[in-house]
Formats: sequence, structure tokens, C-alpha cells
Amino acid sequence: MIRKLLVGLALLWAGYAALRELNSAVTGYDLRDRRPAGPLQWRFGMPAVGDLARFAAGARPLLPPGSRVAFASTRTTGGRAGDDAFFRYRWAAYLLPEVDLVAAGSPAAAEADYALGFRLLLPAPRFELIATLPGGSVYRVRR
Repeated sequence: MIRKLLVGLALLWAGYAALRELNSAVTGYDLRDRRPAGPLQWRFGMPAVGDLARFAAGARPLLPPGSRVAFASTRTTGGRAGDDAFFRYRWAAYLLPEVDLVAAGSPAAAEADYALGFRLLLPAPRFELIATLPGGSVYRVRR
């Protein structure tokens, strides 16, 4: 009888602990639009991801499928230094699967036909402006 009672209490405690953890996780997820988060914590629905998604949606019709596209962006967000340019590049690659997106500083970027500047202007002699979109610009690379 005591064993059954102890097992029952242990199950009750485990269930309570699991529900409490689930509640704190869901509450944190629901507040994603009100609290600043580092790039590792970005999720759909957050302002940083929403801005990038709108930019990618605007750039999609201007980029031929299968073309190599260099992606460049600033390295800071909200005054904090960090490597969020890398995470923006990875999110953009996810949001634009029909093109071969490469990071602007990589060796593969030398062969890119187009370039995207997210919150960043690219120099005019090498890059021909195709369109200015909310959040950035689309360029054709001159050789």
C-alpha cells in the first residue's frame, strides 16, 4: 500500500512539474513580439524575422530560380554587437529556397549574378540597383 502511495505521489509531482515547465515555455513563446531576443532565439512571428520575411517575399519575383545570389547585411541589431548577420543569412536561405544563396564574404559570392543588401547599401560601381524594397535592395552584379 505504501509503495502504491509513493508511486502515485511521484507521478503526481512529475505531472505538476511537467505542466509548470510547459506553462513557462508557452508563456515565453507568446511574449516573443515584446521582448528583444538574440539571433539564437529567433522564431517566426518575431519582428526581426518578420522584416526579413517581408524583404525576401519582395525579392523573390526579381530573382530567377537557380541563380546564385550573394546576401549581405549589417552585423548589429538593436545596438548589440553579434554575429546576427550569419543568422540573417541562414534565415534568408530558408526563406528563398529557389535560389542558391551564399554569404557575401564567402568565395562563392565572387560568382554571384545577383546580390541582396538587407539594411545595407552596396557600392554602386560593382552593383547595379534593380529594386529598393522595404528593408533592403536587390542588385545585379557587374563583372
